[in-house]
Amino acid sequence: MITGRALTVAFAFVPAIAIALAAQAPQPSAAPTAKPEEGIAITDATVQKACGTCHRPDDKGQMSRISFQRNTPEGWQTQIQRMASLNGLSIEPATARQVVKYLSDHLGLAPEEAKPAAWEAERRLIDFTYAASADAEGTCNKCHSLGRVISQRRTRTEWDLLIAMHRGWYPLVDNQVFRRSGPPPRDAAATDGRPPDNRHPIEKALDHLAKTFPLKTPEWTAWSANMRSARLEGTWTLSGWEPGKGAIYGRVVVTADPANPDEFTTSSTYRSARSGETITRTGRAIVYTGFQWRGRSSASGPDSTLREVMLVDRDWRSMEGRWFTGGYDELGVDVKLERVGAETRVLGTDRTALRRGATGQEIRIYGANLGTSLRPSDVDLGRGITVARVVSTAADVATVAVDVAKDAAVGARDLFVAGSSRSKALAIYDRIDTIKVKPDWAMARVGGDTFPKMLAQFEAWGYSNGADGKPDSPDDIELGLVDAAWSMEEYAATYHDDDIKFVGVLNEATGRFTPNGDGPNLARSGQRNNIGDVWVVAKVAGDAVDGKPAATLRARAHLLVTVPLYMRFEPMGGR
Repeated sequence: MITGRALTVAFAFVPAIAIALAAQAPQPSAAPTAKPEEGIAITDATVQKACGTCHRPDDKGQMSRISFQRNTPEGWQTQIQRMASLNGLSIEPATARQVVKYLSDHLGLAPEEAKPAAWEAERRLIDFTYAASADAEGTCNKCHSLGRVISQRRTRTEWDLLIAMHRGWYPLVDNQVFRRSGPPPRDAAATDGRPPDNRHPIEKALDHLAKTFPLKTPEWTAWSANMRSARLEGTWTLSGWEPGKGAIYGRVVVTADPANPDEFTTSSTYRSARSGETITRTGRAIVYTGFQWRGRSSASGPDSTLREVMLVDRDWRSMEGRWFTGGYDELGVDVKLERVGAETRVLGTDRTALRRGATGQEIRIYGANLGTSLRPSDVDLGRGITVARVVSTAADVATVAVDVAKDAAVGARDLFVAGSSRSKALAIYDRIDTIKVKPDWAMARVGGDTFPKMLAQFEAWGYSNGADGKPDSPDDIELGLVDAAWSMEEYAATYHDDDIKFVGVLNEATGRFTPNGDGPNLARSGQRNNIGDVWVVAKVAGDAVDGKPAATLRARAHLLVTVPLYMRFEPMGGR
């Protein structure tokens, strides 16, 4: 049972504060005689019963507040969680799921609206800049990501009420971001003679949000008329990338639930291309709004459950997104699924580079319907590369041996197999000239006692200088992941800096950093927490040049190890 009755008395005064602050807030710019804003009627009996006590319907079937906003499944889920924790809502989990499904389908987002903010639902750790409005970005992202904002649609009145709710629950936001401090800025007048815009940041942000993310849009009008249950049953190829391990390839069998057209079971089998490790997963999924896949799958072993967030293409031929886990969702796999029939399809290879002048280099080719009678002439990598023999072949993987001529042109090569192709599947190179660590900076969080730990994964990538012989130039050839020896060095920020002793452990073989416990640490000066800055260093044995001994290639990245998030504003519930 999801319930929040115990919190009702404690927070009973908050609505009164919100109403008072709403009266002080900037008034909507619409004229007093403006036509009332139209919402979206709600016809589902379950939603009416679950939400109708507080959100009364009008004569058009519009329920107060609810009918005047649209959101992602995660957004509607968060709304229900907030109603339970703060407003005394008592609702069974099964009923809550029905409510989220209906609202996501009938008051959701169109594909064109959901895609720009997909990274929010996919829980990606990215640096996002909202270039459309500095005022909206500066006002909203002090507490939560802009993804949460741009994945909503509301009427102007609803955006006003959302601001009032923030001011009621979090009064400090006025001084922190909503209202400027000090005298009005002395901005110059516009070139067309208009006076300077000296409004508070929240007033500017509110205008932008109301105009840019309204309730009614052409995209939603078109999609809601065309929306239907996606028919996804069948076999799909899977290609993806797991940080630290590299490419993965395999297949997913999707089975529809006859009683529930938007629900599916899945069976996935895929290999890590570089290591050959095979993983098998089974799971369940729901598709919201005709295109938003939300699932959960498990493999054998501890901590093997992954949440799945993908967007289904309009033609039901592909879906793309992220499968992830972890206390901060930092561990995951980027995936793309494509429906497969009887045609041959090439997904990728186990290695991404071939050395010029070397013979007998074996390549594992991953795909679908490769057949059991593959011939050397069926595989083509271009001039200067000869497929000497087919070592082994099966439906989903084939191994071939190739010879690369000494004078073969360096650079990326397309791979053709029995009429199917993979663009830039491999690169031809002379030697590894430089390496880079990706990402070039990362953040981890201590934890383990009260809060989870946030891990960080690093990768070493190799590069050849290309024809000009210079590093970091446009013709550099990317060679893919290379095996590196990993270590940490002190990021000196003060005298006698000793962060490296306390922040955590870096796996020397895989490049995965695991932070230390929360702290405070009695063994550390000042009994400080186990936080700090270090360099993460990768070392790779280089190639001999003109008979000279091979030099060790080296690259590094900055790692900040900081405290847990003591307050989280983003949705954290399950799918």
